[in-house]
Amino acid sequence: MSKDSAKRIRGVVLGHSDGYGFLRPEIGKEDFYLPPTEMLKVMHGDHVIARVHPGREKQRIETVILEVVERAQKELVGRLVFENGVHLVIPEEKRIIHDIVVSKNNLQAAKVGQVVVVSLSDQPTKVTPPIGKIIEVIGDSDQPGIETDIALRKYKIPHDFSEEILQKKDSYIAAQNSEERSKNRIDLTEISFFTVDGSDAKDFDDAIYVEDDKKGGWRVLVAIADVSSFVSTGDLIDQEASLRGTSVYFPRSVIPMLPEFLSNNLCSLVPNVNRLVLICDMLVNSEGEISAYQFYEATIQSRARFTYEDFWEIIKNEDTDKFKNSQSYSLILSMFSANNLFKALHKYRKKRGGLDFDTVETSIQLNKDGRIQKIIPVRRTNAHKIIEECMIAANTCAAHFICENKKNALFRIHEEPDEEKLENLKLYLKTQGISFEVNGNISSKEFSSLLDQIKARSDSEVLQNLVLRTMKQACYSPRNEGHFALALDKYTHFTSPIRRYPDLLVHRVIKEILYNKSVSAQGNYKIQNESTNEWEALGEQASYAERRAEEATRDVIALLKCQYMQERIGEQMRGVITNVVPFGLFVTLDNLYVEGLIHISELGQEFFQYIPNSHELRGERTGKRFKLYDRVLIQLMRVDIPNRKIQFALLHPREHGVRKSAILKKKK
Repeated sequence: MSKDSAKRIRGVVLGHSDGYGFLRPEIGKEDFYLPPTEMLKVMHGDHVIARVHPGREKQRIETVILEVVERAQKELVGRLVFENGVHLVIPEEKRIIHDIVVSKNNLQAAKVGQVVVVSLSDQPTKVTPPIGKIIEVIGDSDQPGIETDIALRKYKIPHDFSEEILQKKDSYIAAQNSEERSKNRIDLTEISFFTVDGSDAKDFDDAIYVEDDKKGGWRVLVAIADVSSFVSTGDLIDQEASLRGTSVYFPRSVIPMLPEFLSNNLCSLVPNVNRLVLICDMLVNSEGEISAYQFYEATIQSRARFTYEDFWEIIKNEDTDKFKNSQSYSLILSMFSANNLFKALHKYRKKRGGLDFDTVETSIQLNKDGRIQKIIPVRRTNAHKIIEECMIAANTCAAHFICENKKNALFRIHEEPDEEKLENLKLYLKTQGISFEVNGNISSKEFSSLLDQIKARSDSEVLQNLVLRTMKQACYSPRNEGHFALALDKYTHFTSPIRRYPDLLVHRVIKEILYNKSVSAQGNYKIQNESTNEWEALGEQASYAERRAEEATRDVIALLKCQYMQERIGEQMRGVITNVVPFGLFVTLDNLYVEGLIHISELGQEFFQYIPNSHELRGERTGKRFKLYDRVLIQLMRVDIPNRKIQFALLHPREHGVRKSAILKKKK
């Protein structure tokens, strides 16, 4: 880029905790580096105009911020401190490097050490810090539940419904069985639908019923809560749901997308109560292929609410005889039919190349004070997979129905992996004796075969996580580009309108197709100004809300884990290296399922080179190697709660008085 070609660009500032940042342009994919001196003028998220031109050093592009178009940070959550005679609020968001100055007159009732929300009255400049006033005291940093309050404000997640919305409860309850809502509905209240969810679930989006057909296949009814019959396009609740985008699930609380009188009551498919639903009625053949489907409105009454554990306990032995005298025999038969259906659907998923990861998830159990009591591994059973496959089938039908009728909607897309990440994965697998040759464009089938190869290995969990890291993140888009991981040409989200806004939009589109008009006088199924641009904006907003929710949940869990480990400082523990980075090793502890960092400076008195292809650090003098899946003995040295970091030290034999090496032998 020459001097003459220096240009102005608009973009968003992406901050980094080390003081520098990047400018992500509105047009184009290349991010531009912002030095710490430029970051003094702005904060993470600010929209700016900058000049990009060649610098003095060869191949280096310099970016200078010329104008801040829009400030992203108007309120911040942080911890109040008193340093050098000045009160400061240190932001929880570590991508913001500025401390906010607060005068004595603007402290309100806040005390040093407390977590507060500060409103910015003066934004930063290159020579002056930001100035603000405290508008809310959240509480002491160690009080139970504060981690959720921090995350909600840190990630700017709407969490309080307006009084105007809450006052609608009585009118919604009074009108729940209105004739208008019951029109065009099929009465399915005699059918033995049932729901299966986690033990702590309160909002039941979906119920299923499965029966064998005479041709060796199944008839499958997936009933989804008909939220669109309650929430009209553009009304107050719809606007709030659009803003939230998704429900947010924390370890001991939920921030719902819809007010609870809808999410946990009128829309939720609770047992033994009539509920309005949108049905996906499918015929599935013995090979697991969907041969026919239809959508229609109905009224159902769920016969039972099962947890995954309850469901699995009933079906795992595949013995229906012991239930023959049960009053709920028709329900039991449907459950066993669902299990047989799953086997066919899963077989077809494998046939088309859909990926099937088998990683261990964890469940956090809290004590009465809201602190972690223990972290336990949870392995998915077929009970989870039965419901998952039924929902995938219904989502696939919804996408097909919308595409066949040439309607705009939001699709759930998952693109194939980047070439660079794919190449790095291939090189590493080669070092592990695993052949993963790809000819031309990568296909889901090739990844599926790879997963089959590695599942029998002792290091399968680490390898599966590497494959997962190779994948792109799924998102919402009006362009139907297919779903790579599921090996599907058409896919959308239809099955969770209580907790995901894109699903609610899909319901409205399906009803527009069914009735070829707006269903009510208010036009509550009509999406105004249908255009690619508007749908693009809806997709970006929904994808952003999903990422925001995931980040907030991770942040809360990280804080809780830091509190959990703080009491164990100094203890010696065993773990496995689950990630290797240029600055150190991430180790996941046995039995505790907590990850921490061994900084590269703790590895010994020599220079360690990072070898990305083999995911290892190698000592230049001794040749000592630290690589993925090595078992290590560590000592917990430090817990940094504000930064959500846990730091380990590697123990050597002379330090802990045992003869074993710091790298323990792998389990056979």
